[in-house]
Amino acid sequence: MPTVHILMGTHNGAPHLGAQLQSFVDQTHDAWTLWVSDDGSADATRDQINRFGAAHPGRLGALQDGPGQGIAGNFLSLLMREELAGCWVAFSDQDDVWLPHKLARAVERLSALPDQRGIYASRTIHTDESLTPLGESKVHQRPFGFGNALVQNVLAGNTIVMPPETTDLVRRSASAALSAGVPFQDWWVYLVCAGADVPVIYDREPSMYYRQHRTNALGAASARRLDRFAKLRSRVYARWFSINLAALDQSRALLTPAAEGLLDRVTEWRSRPRLWRRSPSQLGLYRQTAGGDEVLR
Repeated sequence: MPTVHILMGTHNGAPHLGAQLQSFVDQTHDAWTLWVSDDGSADATRDQINRFGAAHPGRLGALQDGPGQGIAGNFLSLLMREELAGCWVAFSDQDDVWLPHKLARAVERLSALPDQRGIYASRTIHTDESLTPLGESKVHQRPFGFGNALVQNVLAGNTIVMPPETTDLVRRSASAALSAGVPFQDWWVYLVCAGADVPVIYDREPSMYYRQHRTNALGAASARRLDRFAKLRSRVYARWFSINLAALDQSRALLTPAAEGLLDRVTEWRSRPRLWRRSPSQLGLYRQTAGGDEVLR
């Protein structure tokens, strides 16, 4: 049974942290440790983590000070710790609740792959702040791949589990990602894995309760739909796109020739006036729905 190192980024997470920590204890896959990067919490978050470590000897790998570079920087700086080289890694938010089978199911699915080379993510059960279920996340219908990853973040970071080879791949890209200031760690992980042709295991069975509230770093479901299309057309999305491309340009050694070629074509395409651009689909870019494709035009 491999030990899975759970990476959690925290910031003022005290109100819901206890339930998340207890869901780790309740995992049927009992081999795990917790690694926390706290980005300047002013509440009882750090005290709760330390009390948890004292109550569960051997479980707390580290509680470090975050770099103050946003959610992606918090996670990626933690992933860069030397102790995590060659390790199984899972990402966790501070305010969700994992179902007991989460780690066991991920490890089982990944272990069945040739050379255990892959990345696992799953659907989630969206809830309100009191964990009352609101519905399940959508099922992605189109293939995962670099052409999708360039324009859409579809792997929920709080469900991601990586075996050692994938962990080390993402670790090799982390410095470039931090320097560029990538906006989201899960989007970056998807970009790197898709660009390196790492198989994605997308589990249609939910693995966790995803708590929805005003302080989510990036909300989900209905709240996100309200401004998704506006952001796609806005400078915010364009800036995210530019940052990701810059980080990928510094990570070319990790990409397949096909992915590197697509990166070059997309970079050249963006340099042209909009009226002279080919359609994104002609380049090989696509979102998970036809409606999403239309927004890219």
